[in-house]
Amino acid sequence: MEQSDWDELKEQMASPYGSMALKCDGYELNLYQVTDPKTNSWYTTIYVDGYFKGIWFKCDNRTGEPEHEETRRFMRKVTRGLYNKRDLEFHRRMHGKRAADKAAEMKWYTYDNCWKSFNSLKKHLVANNTEITRLH
Repeated sequence: MEQSDWDELKEQMASPYGSMALKCDGYELNLYQVTDPKTNSWYTTIYVDGYFKGIWFKCDNRTGEPEHEETRRFMRKVTRGLYNKRDLEFHRRMHGKRAADKAAEMKWYTYDNCWKSFNSLKKHLVANNTEITRLH
């Protein structure tokens, strides 16, 4: 895709309710801007070949390895600590600092179809797809 196409896509997605269709390595990708009334913000959701399937969220939560190709190509990887701050403090009191530090290093991986940043979406698409064309 040309830089001018990326610029037009960014301009179109810079406002709520924008949409765009792309072709990425044989997959038809539909991008839609969705508003969140709670936070007065918007984000981009992705539909692959006209569908959004919950099974695409399935992955190995300890390593972050996705089970489906659509997940790897189009979904945003989310990394979180396995334990929250309160649990880590309890763990520190019960098992000591060394064990609590090991527990703090443990991560939990999931995937999400929402992108708040256009630049991170573009970077992910370019890195994981060889041919990207604009449909309309």
